[in-house]
Amino acid sequence: MADEAISTAILTVATIIAALVLVNAMYPALYSASGSILSMNDRSADRLKTEMTVLTEWYPSGRPADLGLQVWLKNTGSTTITAADMGKADTFLYIGGGNGTRVPATGATDYWTYTILSGNGDTNWDPGETIQVTVHYAATGLSPGTLRYRLVLPNGVYAEDDFAYA
Repeated sequence: MADEAISTAILTVATIIAALVLVNAMYPALYSASGSILSMNDRSADRLKTEMTVLTEWYPSGRPADLGLQVWLKNTGSTTITAADMGKADTFLYIGGGNGTRVPATGATDYWTYTILSGNGDTNWDPGETIQVTVHYAATGLSPGTLRYRLVLPNGVYAEDDFAYA
């Protein structure tokens, strides 16, 4: 009888020690994984709350050398897009035939600018506000057809629209 009690006590202590060793080995891995999961969750939430809609496009008639494409977009999401984010945004023009180009925010001939039209006076693109993007692109040799404009924010959210270039 006493032998069984001693054996049971030894097995119980060994089980508790093994459980503690396992917890001590797993805790750092679980802690770092939870940080990664939280970071990924924040980025996903930011992407889900960010949305833009292309309202319309316009370009000068007569096929000038500088395309001068103007695009109006509305922030239809619930996230404010900061001036810093707009400074890191990418603008693309797909010009048909499988060809496309990234138009930089600054450049000698090809560049783009934006103006907040219905803003509250700050430099951020708040929900419900409209911006006008002007894309200066050397249109030399650009053939009539369907072109595509795309604005991509640093978090990967984009808005695009096709328009006819005559």
